[in-house]
Amino acid sequence: MSILIYNAQIVTPTKVIQNGSILIEEDRIIAIEEGLIQSSVQPTECIDVHGSYVLPGLVDSHSDAIEMELEPRPSSAFPMEVSFYELEKKLVGEGITTIYHSLSLLDEDAKKWVRQNRTVLNTIKEIHGLAQGEFLIRHKIHLRYEITNVTALEDVKELLRNGHIHQLSFMDHTPGQGQFRDIEIHRKLLMEHRHFSETEANEIIEAHRTQQKLDPKLIQDLADLALEHGIPVASHDDDTVEKLEVVKDWHAVICEFPIELAVAKKAKEMGLSVVMGAPNVMLGKSHSNNLSAMEAIHENVVDILCSDYYPSSLLHAAFKLYSTGLPLQQAVNLVSLHPAKALHIEGHVGSLEIGKKADLLIVRTDAHRPILQSVYVNGKVVCQLNYQIPARVPIT
Repeated sequence: MSILIYNAQIVTPTKVIQNGSILIEEDRIIAIEEGLIQSSVQPTECIDVHGSYVLPGLVDSHSDAIEMELEPRPSSAFPMEVSFYELEKKLVGEGITTIYHSLSLLDEDAKKWVRQNRTVLNTIKEIHGLAQGEFLIRHKIHLRYEITNVTALEDVKELLRNGHIHQLSFMDHTPGQGQFRDIEIHRKLLMEHRHFSETEANEIIEAHRTQQKLDPKLIQDLADLALEHGIPVASHDDDTVEKLEVVKDWHAVICEFPIELAVAKKAKEMGLSVVMGAPNVMLGKSHSNNLSAMEAIHENVVDILCSDYYPSSLLHAAFKLYSTGLPLQQAVNLVSLHPAKALHIEGHVGSLEIGKKADLLIVRTDAHRPILQSVYVNGKVVCQLNYQIPARVPIT
């Protein structure tokens, strides 16, 4: 089967091809040209997109969405098979065609069921199994390993060895440093977002401040194992340049959510791919009062945007950046090619280039607001959206 998409604005890694066409054969892109493609391959379907954009499918390197799908309310635990397939429909409807499910391995008795050791380990195995069957999008695992979790080390090693983890990040959420360096903001988060009383919040903060951490040698052994198996390693919430030196020893190639601009700049100098949250771009600030993504992008130190906790933000953030003056191809690279490169999958996905998998989006705009129309994965339509504006009904 072959498909010709034409009359399109095609967003490649280096430019936007006006009045372009793209030819797909089976699951691959075989031609991209300005005007109509002249080819010996006769398309079985021709699609006029009437000037809409054609973008690569979005690659989300860090998404917590599966946690919310599994446990939308405290003590409300939904079955994995329901959560997996329902979330997949939501993600493809946001233009995400490759997802790295970020699972936080906190500890055995984490207050959130979805972050307890047994839950996370089972979730990884279940996602791995479901992803082998029929799917709408590509599913991968990003394990966020809390270095205060001293009991799950051997389990993580086994997951690395058997290929169930595709990205490993090391986290330290000890209050007083990193993301929670401001104790007052951390207390407010626990009380307003997690609904703890002030007394409970203070008890949690004190307990976390005194937690035991893994021996640095054991962390290094885990990082060495990830390197041995070709699994990209990321740091998380770096707040000092000194921490960057440590994470480089852990073979980190990604710096997620640096806390300050100076740290982001240093990470970039050291060759790390700097990740910021697309919600931060949309809101114009960090919800934790840390580095502004817009500021970091203007300083040219951001390589990747991830959806973090809000999947809708990826596509919207790219078009917001375009509306503020960033060339569209550069904005799109932040949510497609750059994460694919950092995660070593750019040979197959992440950009519209000949020979790559035909994962692509057809997007029109209303002013600068992106409106997703179609999603292709492996050259097949997996999502078709037809927005109908209802008639305006007067209020009587």
